[in-house]
Amino acid sequence: MLTLALGLAAPAWAGPARSPASCQWATPQPWPQDAANRWSGACPKGQAQGLGVLRALQGTQVVQAFYGRYAAGRPVLGAVEVEGGFRVGRFGADGQVLPDENRNTALQAFNEAAAAARAMAAAQRRSGNKASARYYQAKARQLAEQLD
Repeated sequence: MLTLALGLAAPAWAGPARSPASCQWATPQPWPQDAANRWSGACPKGQAQGLGVLRALQGTQVVQAFYGRYAAGRPVLGAVEVEGGFRVGRFGADGQVLPDENRNTALQAFNEAAAAARAMAAAQRRSGNKASARYYQAKARQLAEQLD
């Protein structure tokens, strides 16, 4: 497991959450338990799937984000942005990053995360939200540069 931030204890596993559009997903860990969650990505058969961004919001402020890949409503590969950095890698059924000291796993996770941020930037551009498109494009660059 590669952890690029220290000092946060992981909250208890939250299990699947449901959005207003009936899309289900499990949250990666650590994740705020008192936040409203929003998935931006595909949701075939009512479950988060493929590249996307999961955001935890308190009011209108994003307090935490996951960038990466989901399969069958569960995070599988990517990065959770936490205070001071990122927790990256492959995710287990409990939402925790699996122990893995292989640098290639971290590279894959950051690459998936960057791809998810680029996809979010493109979606924001298409919807006319230039400020958000710039934010997610910058986030994609930040993720892609983590292991340079």
